[in-house]
Amino acid sequence: MDKLVTELEQLTQQGLAELVTMDAERISEFMEKREDIMQALLNATGTATARDKETYQSRIQAVISLDPIFLKKLQQFRDEASMQLAKLDTGKTQRNAYDNHYDTESFFFDRKK
Repeated sequence: MDKLVTELEQLTQQGLAELVTMDAERISEFMEKREDIMQALLNATGTATARDKETYQSRIQAVISLDPIFLKKLQQFRDEASMQLAKLDTGKTQRNAYDNHYDTESFFFDRKK
């Protein structure tokens, strides 16, 4: 369990150091690795003693307290994606307004009365 907690702490510190330069794919990989470690920790707590749980609880809480920093970065990516989608939608609307919606090979016949 100590190995998992240490690995989680190191991964989180590395993530904090690289957060400014992380792109969406990299932060996604980071979060997946972190989730795997957290799941392994949850599985390990089933066999851990109460003393071990108390020992690691403060270290894990310290790591979890950094979550808002990572969430803020994820929200920035979400907002950027939302703005890009809005631009695409606006462009599509404008393009549709100027596109021909009729068949250029059709013929019209006038009738004389």
